[in-house]
Amino acid sequence: MAYLEDKIQQVQDKALRDLLETFRVKRIKDGSAVLSRDADGSKCVQPLDKLVVVQRFGETIYPALIPMATVENGGNRPFHTLIEADNFHALQLLDYLYAGQVDCIYIDPPYNTGAKDWKYNNNYVDNNDSWRHSKWLTFMEKRLKLAKRLLKPDTGVLIVTIDEHEVHHLGMLLEQTFPNFYRQIVTIVVNPKGVTQGRFSRVEECALFCFSEKAFVAGLRDDLLTLNSLNVKNHKIPRWKGLLRSGTNARRQDREKLFFPILIDTDRHTIIGVGEYLPLDKQPDIDASINGYVVAWPIRSDGSFGNWGVGPVTLRKLISKGYVSLGGFDAKRKTWGISYLSKKLQLQIESGAIQIVEFDAVKNIVNVEYAEARERQIKTVWHRSSHDAGAYGADILKAIFGETGRFSFPKSLYAVRDSISAIVLDRPNALIVDFFAGSATTLNAVNLMNATDNGNRRCILVTNNEVSAEEAKNLQEQGLMPGDADYEKHGICQSVTWPRSKYTILGRRDDGTLLDGDYLTGRTITKNKRRTFKQIGFIDTAQLTTARKKELAGLLDGIPQSKINKDTAFFVDETCTSSVLFDDACADAYLEALDDMTHIETFYLVTANNALFERLKGAINELLGPLKVSVEEKRPLSAGFEANLAYFKLDFLDPDEVQLGRRFAALVPILWLMAGAKGACPDADDSKPFFIPERSPFAVLLDEHCFLPFKQELQTRPDISHVFLVTHSEEGFFSMRDELDTGYQVMQLFKNYLDQFKINTKQRGRS
Repeated sequence: MAYLEDKIQQVQDKALRDLLETFRVKRIKDGSAVLSRDADGSKCVQPLDKLVVVQRFGETIYPALIPMATVENGGNRPFHTLIEADNFHALQLLDYLYAGQVDCIYIDPPYNTGAKDWKYNNNYVDNNDSWRHSKWLTFMEKRLKLAKRLLKPDTGVLIVTIDEHEVHHLGMLLEQTFPNFYRQIVTIVVNPKGVTQGRFSRVEECALFCFSEKAFVAGLRDDLLTLNSLNVKNHKIPRWKGLLRSGTNARRQDREKLFFPILIDTDRHTIIGVGEYLPLDKQPDIDASINGYVVAWPIRSDGSFGNWGVGPVTLRKLISKGYVSLGGFDAKRKTWGISYLSKKLQLQIESGAIQIVEFDAVKNIVNVEYAEARERQIKTVWHRSSHDAGAYGADILKAIFGETGRFSFPKSLYAVRDSISAIVLDRPNALIVDFFAGSATTLNAVNLMNATDNGNRRCILVTNNEVSAEEAKNLQEQGLMPGDADYEKHGICQSVTWPRSKYTILGRRDDGTLLDGDYLTGRTITKNKRRTFKQIGFIDTAQLTTARKKELAGLLDGIPQSKINKDTAFFVDETCTSSVLFDDACADAYLEALDDMTHIETFYLVTANNALFERLKGAINELLGPLKVSVEEKRPLSAGFEANLAYFKLDFLDPDEVQLGRRFAALVPILWLMAGAKGACPDADDSKPFFIPERSPFAVLLDEHCFLPFKQELQTRPDISHVFLVTHSEEGFFSMRDELDTGYQVMQLFKNYLDQFKINTKQRGRS
């Protein structure tokens, strides 16, 4: 058996060596090629369909992008791009397309740990190799030099995540490669449970930020470290006061002129007018409308008529400022819940303690929050549960694919989002690049950002299609080799990067099943929260001595014993969110004390009288109105995203065919990308003298003799931004360019392509 296994291994090893060998084609005949082996000059014959054209490192190559697939769910939004390629060659192509145009580069490169099961085959350098750090640095240096060329020279930012294995080597490399950039290290807690190897338990990874001269960090509402700097589960906002008066003087006859109708537009869910007060001797028709609008009257919880908290003149002024909010319809009372910003809150707005952050023109209402809840400067240590790579990386990937094992150690979606958001939050049209795309977390994060703030950021992903060492061995044992379709489908791009991107955009898998779970958007929304009422009916209020009151207070959440004394009939405090009524005979005084105490959430009412408990409960709800809190908005994964994505594979062209214009179709995706990836990537049509795709903002003149009609056609397309002129005459090119409007970016093809578009050569341009 051992002999047989050795023979099988020898055959597999020979097959792999044959696959990696290079040959020169001597002649072609009858569908076969006579080859000369580069290693020893020996001859062999192979069928043409078994040959693959390769280029040696350093040899000039001419790239082309082969369309593989698209997903369109974003209407007229520009397309994100996924490029399956070696990232070094892809970066050279991107250098041609987007040099100096990228806002942010986010990469998560191999950590050089020797973990063979990682999709990037992180053990590409043997763990025992004494030169492994040098090899890793060489590998990274080539790519970082190209990455630097892509960044906007004044505002571009590079983000590299890394662990302790290479963080110091990487820091030195970045200092060497980005000498004029400001560099900072952010520590991110990504594994709260920790990884213990006999010493300290490691919980973090590092993100190294390189800022160009005018690049800065955007402020967030969360500094990502301080405890409760954004406690969205119970984050308080300024509390709107119920307009219906409660407590004393709350009956219609108590304040006759505060009994008037309020007109409501139910379609817009807003208050549009205020009527005059109705004299006591007249009864309202609560079901009647006024001027076609529904009417709200001040009706109390027991069905009796009450009065509003302010008069008609004051209310009209408040409405004009957006300070009045319409709630829901109460079928029992047959009226609407209405709240407003009290005088106290209005003064806080004037002083700046409360800020108006938004105005809803449809509902005619402002959105306000405390100034201290506004932007905070992000700190250099991040400790948020949402950055847990297990719960918000692996588990999200499982929710997307419906299974585990697709990709090991994916990043937390929210750690990536927060990293990128720190740079491009205030850049809604930013261009972001990730050339170690892996599980496509970066695109997922960018789409989530766009969905949250209606941004139009565009993402370019680059990844190879490698399989892990273990998978490669298993596939080879099945007789499959790189290049075979059944082998390639297990590669990272085809099995993870592309399907995750597609599924998350559409919100469903290929089999039609919807994605489970919710995203955390990072945005807070206002919701009404029910106040809590607890009846304590087993205690005789007459027997509540000071000691017993303190004892009871000790059993109740949020009631400090130190503030309870013998004269305490009830406890109400501006700093406490709980309140208690010890003596139900003081119920009216208790209600008066609660006026404007809208921050209180929990009420303990000591009374054996069930009817009184219900009456107090209704009166308090009327008095204080709904408790408004900020909670983090969630978004179902099944909702997908309004986004478009084009998937390409990097290929290489024969320069002779390019020069003669025989491969125009292969160049169209590159021209499309250069013009901003707007509209679906068009199919090439070189049968006419010029090519102007209907949905994309670029135009190509294929026959320079037809320049005049080409120019006339351009005048009918104000959206055109890029013009490509095919001519081998520089003089002819400049002459035509000078006749075009100055608003175009004009380039020469194909001479331009051969002279400037070749890659894999010595670096050119700025360093």
